[in-house]
Amino acid sequence: MFRLLKTLICIIIFSSFSAAQPQGEKPVAKIGSTIISVDEFRERFELTPQVNRHIKGREDLYKEELLYSIIAEKLWSLEAENLRLDTTEIMRSTFTTLEKMYWRDALYDQEIKQKTNIKTEDYVDGRKRSAYILNTKFIYSERSGEIDSIYQILMKGFPFDTLLAYRSEYLIQDTLFTVTYGNMEKYAEDAVYGLKIGEFTTPIKSPEGWYIFKLESVAQNIIENEKQAKALEQNVKKVVEARAVDEVFLNYYQNFFRDVEVSADGELFWSFANAVITTLNLRKIKGDIPDGETVGLETEDYYAIEKEISADTLSMVFIKFAENPVTLRQFLHAFVFEGFYTNNLNPDIIRAKLNSRVRTFIEQELHSREAYRKGMQNNPEVKRFTGMWRDNYMSTLYKRELFRDVKISDEEAFRYYQKNNEGISYPKQVNIIELLTDSLDVVEKALNELENGADLKELARIHTKRKWTKENGGEFGFFPTTAYGELGRIAGELEIGEIFGPLELDDGYSIFKVIDKKDEAESIPKPFEELKDEIKRKLKAEKLSQKMIDKTVELANKYGVQVDELLLKQIKVTNLTMLVYKYMGFGGRILAVPLTNQFIEWVDDWKEGSKSLP
Repeated sequence: MFRLLKTLICIIIFSSFSAAQPQGEKPVAKIGSTIISVDEFRERFELTPQVNRHIKGREDLYKEELLYSIIAEKLWSLEAENLRLDTTEIMRSTFTTLEKMYWRDALYDQEIKQKTNIKTEDYVDGRKRSAYILNTKFIYSERSGEIDSIYQILMKGFPFDTLLAYRSEYLIQDTLFTVTYGNMEKYAEDAVYGLKIGEFTTPIKSPEGWYIFKLESVAQNIIENEKQAKALEQNVKKVVEARAVDEVFLNYYQNFFRDVEVSADGELFWSFANAVITTLNLRKIKGDIPDGETVGLETEDYYAIEKEISADTLSMVFIKFAENPVTLRQFLHAFVFEGFYTNNLNPDIIRAKLNSRVRTFIEQELHSREAYRKGMQNNPEVKRFTGMWRDNYMSTLYKRELFRDVKISDEEAFRYYQKNNEGISYPKQVNIIELLTDSLDVVEKALNELENGADLKELARIHTKRKWTKENGGEFGFFPTTAYGELGRIAGELEIGEIFGPLELDDGYSIFKVIDKKDEAESIPKPFEELKDEIKRKLKAEKLSQKMIDKTVELANKYGVQVDELLLKQIKVTNLTMLVYKYMGFGGRILAVPLTNQFIEWVDDWKEGSKSLP
C-alpha cells in the first residue's frame, strides 16, 4: 500500500475534555452522597445504545428503566466498597489499566491539544489546494541508493515515461495517480503541489520506500452545490487541525522518548508468546474457525494462558523499568484489557504482533507514569469518568458475590418435588434469535444494519459466536426464562418481536429478538432423579432473582435513594442507536460510557417506602 496516503476515516469521537460539566447541576437522583445529574443521565442515555428505543411514546419508560438500572449499579458499588472488594486482584489490575488510559488522555489534552496552534494561513492554503486535483505518475524503489540513481538519470533529461523500457525492475505508475488536498502526508503534498506541469519531485521518503512524482496535469475541483462546498470546507478544517496536532505530537514524542531505555526479558517473552500461540490454535479448533478468518482470544483463553505459565514465571520482572518494573502477570492483565485478534496463525507473525504490543505497552506505561507525576489522576473530568467506570466494575464484583452464595441442595430440590408431586410447574419459556460476539465493532455494525432493516437472523448466521445456534441463524429453540441468567430474565419480560441489546454477559455482548413464548405449564409427574437438575436450575434462578431484588431494596434503604421523577420526564434526550467510542490520547479506545444492563425489578418493592426529591 502506498503509505504516503492519509486515509480519512469517519468516526464518532466522544471527547471527555471538550466540554466540562457545569457546576451545581441539579440532580435527577441521589444515592447516599452520590448524585446523578441531568447532564450525566443524558450522557448515559444518549451514549448507551438500545435497539427500538426510538419508538414513539416509550421515551419516558426507557428513561426510567435506565435511571433505576444505574441507581442499582451505584448501590451495588457502594456495598462492594463496604465489603472491600476494591482490594481484589481484578480491581488492582484491569481497572488500573482503564484508569491509566484516562490519565494519558488528560496528559495528551494538556501537552498536545492545548499546545496546538492553528494558523489562519493554513486554512487559506488548504482552500487553495482543495480547488485543484493533481494528476501524477510516480516511480518507486525500496532502496535509497537506487532511487538516487534514478533521480540522476531523470535530471540528465531521460524521459520519465520511457524509463521502464530500460529498467524493468523499477516500479513505475504508468496510469494517472490522483492527488487531492489532505490525502497525502504534508511533506509529500508540499512537494507535489509545488510542481509545474511536466516537473518531478526529488526523492520522497515513505515508511516503505522512496517515491519520485511527476505532475502530468491539473484539473479544477468543480463544486456544484452548497452541500459540496460545505463538505470541502469541513475537510479543509479537519486536515489543517489534524496536521497541526501531528506536528506538536511529533515534537513531543521525540523529546519525551529521547534517551529513554526500557527493555523486556527475552526468555519471558518467548514463554508468553508460545502460550498465546498454543491457546490461539486451540481456540481455532474449538470454535471451528476456517483458515484465514479472525481468531480472537476469549475470556477463558486468558485464564488458560495464565495457567500454562507457572506462578513463579508470572511473578518475574518482564518489563525492566528503572523504577517499579512490571511483572509478566501485570503485563498479561493489560494485554487482556486490550484483547488480541489475528487472521494468521503463523508463529512468527504472532510473535511480531506480540512484540509490537510489548513496545506499545512500554510507551503507554511511560506516558501513564508521566501523567501521574503531573497529577492527571486529580483532573475533575478524569475523576468523573473513572468514577463512573469504577461503579460499573464494582457492581459487577458485588453481583458475583451474590451469585456465588446461591446454592440449591438436593434436599431443597426434593422438598420442592414432594410438594409438587402431582405435577411440576415449569416456568415461562421463550425462543429467541441471538447474535453473541466479543467484538464491539460487530455490535456497532449489527446495530447500524438493524436500524436499516436488516434481518437479525442473517446477521447472527454470520457473526454469532454460539456455535450451536449459528447454523440456525442464532435461534435457540424454547428454553425456560430461568436459564442463561440475564439473557433469560430479560427475554421473559419482552414481547414477541421485540429486540434487545447490546446486553453485556460474561461471555460477550448479546443482541437478541424474542420470536415466541410459552406460558407456565404443568407436567405429568416423573421420577425425581429425572427432574432433579431441572428443578435445581429453576429454584436457583428464582432464588438469585429474589436475592438481587431483596438486596437492592435493602441497599436502597441502607444508603438512601431519592429520585426526582418530574425532572426525569422533563429531560430532553436524543435516541442514538449506535456505539460511541472515546479514542484516547496516546492510543487506546473505550466505550464513551459503561454499558449498564437493565435491572428494574426491585423498584416496585422499594417505592413503597421511597421519597422523592423536593
